[in-house]
Amino acid sequence: MAKKVAKKTIAKKKVAKAAPKKLPAKKSTVKKAAAPRAPAATRKTVTRKSAKAAKAVAPSRPIKVTAIAGKTITASALLQAVADHTEMSRTEAKRFIESYLDVVKAHVLKGVKVKIGDIGMIMIRARKARMGRNPATGEPVKIKASKKLAFRQSATMREAVR
Repeated sequence: MAKKVAKKTIAKKKVAKAAPKKLPAKKSTVKKAAAPRAPAATRKTVTRKSAKAAKAVAPSRPIKVTAIAGKTITASALLQAVADHTEMSRTEAKRFIESYLDVVKAHVLKGVKVKIGDIGMIMIRARKARMGRNPATGEPVKIKASKKLAFRQSATMREAVR
């Protein structure tokens, strides 16, 4: 009985492999007629940079905070909040935030201090080698030099937190 079942499944796999694959439908190559343009004197000239800048500037409105104080907001919730505030799609907001964080990370790893608005500054600090003590035995232990990621809050943020 087991041999018959095995033969049937092998036969089904062979038939599935032999079946032709569907090709994507071709798009029609019919050109649409160009819409008539206004005279150059009446048209607004918009450069790429100004168009992007106009789109990127979000209207000044209050930010809706959905997180509860003392809790951690997830990356997904933060992403949704940014998308809602800037009126971007979620995928655009995700691409924007990921690219922003990649640029910040690259600069910090090069040793540059990165100032993030009125929040603060992210940097790498070097720690010197030093002598410490093993808390269990009390023996002196040499601690190697290392680097650490540091954050220094801005005066504006410090006052806002107080």
